[in-house]
Amino acid sequence: MSTAKPSGLKPPTKIGKPAAVPNKTSPTAAVPKAVMSPTSHTGPDTESDFSVGERVWVNGNKPGYVQFIGGTQFAPGQWAGIVLDEPIGKNDGSVAGIHYFQCEDLRGIFTRPSKLSHTSVAELKANGTETPASKTSTSQTTPPKALPDTQTANAPKTSANLTRAASGSTSNLSEADSAKKLQRELKLGDRVLVGGTKAGVVRFLGETDFAKGEWCGVELDEPLGKNDGAVAGVRYFQCLPKYGLFAPTHKVTRIGFPSTTPAKSKSSRPRSTLKRSPSASSVSSLSSMASSVGGKPSRAGLLTETSVRYARKISGTTALQEALKEKQQHIEQLLVEQDLERMEVARATSHAGEVQHELALLRQGQEQYALEMEAKLDQLRRLVETADREKVELMNQLEEEKRKVEDLQFRVEEACITKGDLETQTKLEHAHIKELEQSLLFEKTKADKLQRELEDTRVATVSERSRIMELEKEVADLQLQMRTLRAETSGSASPPLQDKKIKELNSELENRHKEMLLFQQKLASSEQENTSLQQQLQDLKQKLVVASEENNQAMLTVQELEKNVTADKEKLDRVCEEKKELERECEERERQMKEKTGRTEGELNKSTERNVDLERQVAELKAYKDQTQSTEELDHLTQRNKEQQKEVETLKHQNSQYEQQLSSETQRIGNLCKEIEELKLAANQKSQMLQDEKGKLALDLNVSRQDVHMQQKPEDESLTSQLEITERENSNALMSDKDKELQTLRNEIAMLRGENAMARTLQSAVKSLERDKAHLQSRVNSLEQKLEGRPGGNGEVITSGDAAMEQLRGEKEFAEGQINFLNSVIVDLQRKNEELNVKLKKMALTEFNGNDENDGLGDVKKKKKAPPRVFCDICDCFDLHDTEDCPTQTQSPDSPPHTTYHGCRGGERPYCDTCEAFGHWKDSCNDDQTF
Repeated sequence: MSTAKPSGLKPPTKIGKPAAVPNKTSPTAAVPKAVMSPTSHTGPDTESDFSVGERVWVNGNKPGYVQFIGGTQFAPGQWAGIVLDEPIGKNDGSVAGIHYFQCEDLRGIFTRPSKLSHTSVAELKANGTETPASKTSTSQTTPPKALPDTQTANAPKTSANLTRAASGSTSNLSEADSAKKLQRELKLGDRVLVGGTKAGVVRFLGETDFAKGEWCGVELDEPLGKNDGAVAGVRYFQCLPKYGLFAPTHKVTRIGFPSTTPAKSKSSRPRSTLKRSPSASSVSSLSSMASSVGGKPSRAGLLTETSVRYARKISGTTALQEALKEKQQHIEQLLVEQDLERMEVARATSHAGEVQHELALLRQGQEQYALEMEAKLDQLRRLVETADREKVELMNQLEEEKRKVEDLQFRVEEACITKGDLETQTKLEHAHIKELEQSLLFEKTKADKLQRELEDTRVATVSERSRIMELEKEVADLQLQMRTLRAETSGSASPPLQDKKIKELNSELENRHKEMLLFQQKLASSEQENTSLQQQLQDLKQKLVVASEENNQAMLTVQELEKNVTADKEKLDRVCEEKKELERECEERERQMKEKTGRTEGELNKSTERNVDLERQVAELKAYKDQTQSTEELDHLTQRNKEQQKEVETLKHQNSQYEQQLSSETQRIGNLCKEIEELKLAANQKSQMLQDEKGKLALDLNVSRQDVHMQQKPEDESLTSQLEITERENSNALMSDKDKELQTLRNEIAMLRGENAMARTLQSAVKSLERDKAHLQSRVNSLEQKLEGRPGGNGEVITSGDAAMEQLRGEKEFAEGQINFLNSVIVDLQRKNEELNVKLKKMALTEFNGNDENDGLGDVKKKKKAPPRVFCDICDCFDLHDTEDCPTQTQSPDSPPHTTYHGCRGGERPYCDTCEAFGHWKDSCNDDQTF
């Protein structure tokens, strides 16, 4: 028996690792922290290999000793705090203001325990041995069939060594298998901790409708939860309000004694083979080893009863040999089962990888499409901004042209008034000239008459003087004769004949004296009359000089007026040419705006078609992926259908509002077009008035020229020059006024054309939205008909309906976005039109004295500092809220069921057990980070 006893004890030591295979599902029996700390599966250099104060090497090249091992607040997972021998570290034992241990500055460093070793890299190379990591990998990849040959000389292992061996053997499994095994560790009724702070009992395990993945529903001990076991109208378990909470399985930690149910389910088949073992000693040894590894006393009792039953039938060496054969067969069977499980895990992993790859491609396509649509929207926004800027510029030009037209009209009125004044003044001058000419002719005739009379009086005076001289001579002769006669008579007596002769001579002398006096009087009167005539002649000469000067001045005025009229005619011709050019430019700009609008509409239609195609592809992929889901979503589909009907009603209401706005805008555009036509008509009328006034001025000038030319050439030249000057001034004023008026009209026409093009664009967009709405309504009606025709249909109809509803929802959201965009554009245009109307009213009230309006600067919004990053497993997004605080699982009976995750619920997200973070797998983790 001494030889048989060792032979009976050695086989259990050889099959120690396969016997521990059923215990892989419950590693918490050996290490209670295995569920919480994934680092227990990393290899031999884990937390159990190092202790505080132990001498270690960091990455094989930095010597020091362990001062801290455990969890930290700066990063998830297990960390080791090392005090280095040299100051080549990163801290003094504190990170982010929290002290974990005390050391000198730059001698403390935090790293993963897997980066620690007991020897340096140089010593390992000198000894020719492998690194701990390589040992771990080789030990993990060694096939289990070689274990009986390689471990025949080894001593029996302790429970700790068996646990380490079991953990090393399970490291070959994939991360998906480990996650499923972790899920199988939990069961309904287990006491657990959620987030390390909230204790409760497991009431639900499995997938949910509100998010993908495996979820654990916990009934908390205190009212710290979010619901009563129901989320989004679906009940998963029953509890009091605020006592229910859903959390991912990896965030739930079991507390208390571990459950043995999974181990029993896994070890049910080996126990059936162990019942045929006849050796009590071998069975007792196996049961003792299994109890030491897995901690299962029920298994030991069952094996003991089996060994007692077989001990009655077979004894001795034969029983031991048969037991050994059975154990070897059992080992081979377990290895085959393990290979099958690995193949299943590999297939599941490959399938999950394919699904994730498809999901990644789909997400990439969606992101690319989102980027393209954002680029298109940015381009459309830039086009709208450009159109707004052009509109503002055109409005400014229109205001300037209006101001110029008003100035031109004012100057035209002034010119008309000035022209009337000049015409009246010219008529008065002509009348005055005619009066002066008549008075001049009268005075000339009078002066000639007086000149002739003066000559006659001069001749008469000369003749009278000669006659007086003759008479004086005769008187002197007669006196001489009288003296001689008196002398002769004094000497002798005068006869009577001589006396008679003397008397005759005396009488004749008296007569001559009288005649002489009379002639002297006539001469004095004629001299006086001559003096008065000469004075009148001098006055007439002065009047003639003044009239000549006035006539010359009138001729100069007429010449200036003629020059002004000629210049005004030339300027009016230039204004007409510029008006034609401006009309051609307006037509060209209108054509360009139409072309640009057509291109924009074409691009928008292309983007809409592409969006529809992508949404159809997404719906097809989602329908293909959701074919395996259950048929319990019919109620959700019906409810979504009702929501779609409500949304369609809302869209109808919004569409009616948009149609009203469009009709009002169309009416306003028609009014603006009428105003443009009225302005054009007014401009044409003003041009015709100017032409008529110009013709009248030309006729008046021709008449004035003929009248003045008939009168006197100097006067004609002066009047012609004055008329030319007046014409030049009038034409200059008219041309400047016409320039301003035409510029104002040009700007107003361009602005109205831009607004008309914008209104046409909005009208086409509203029509396209109406077509989309009609298409959505038809789709909803068809879905309703299908649902009414097949109320109890299979899951395929529901899946296709769900896909169609998702597509309709996407189309509705796109249409709502387009409607909101157009609504904002319409509101902006209305606001700008109101501002322009206010400005025009102010300009009309202040009579071209515009008020400066200072635009208020908007307050710059300060960016808020981002809060610490949190992650929600339900919403599948960062920086919003934690999973426990997610509003999705908050009790809200009035809210409809919804989901914010549109990906594949069956897909598995990458998760790293080392970093305890999503985004990558453990194999691709770069855990070289230190603190």
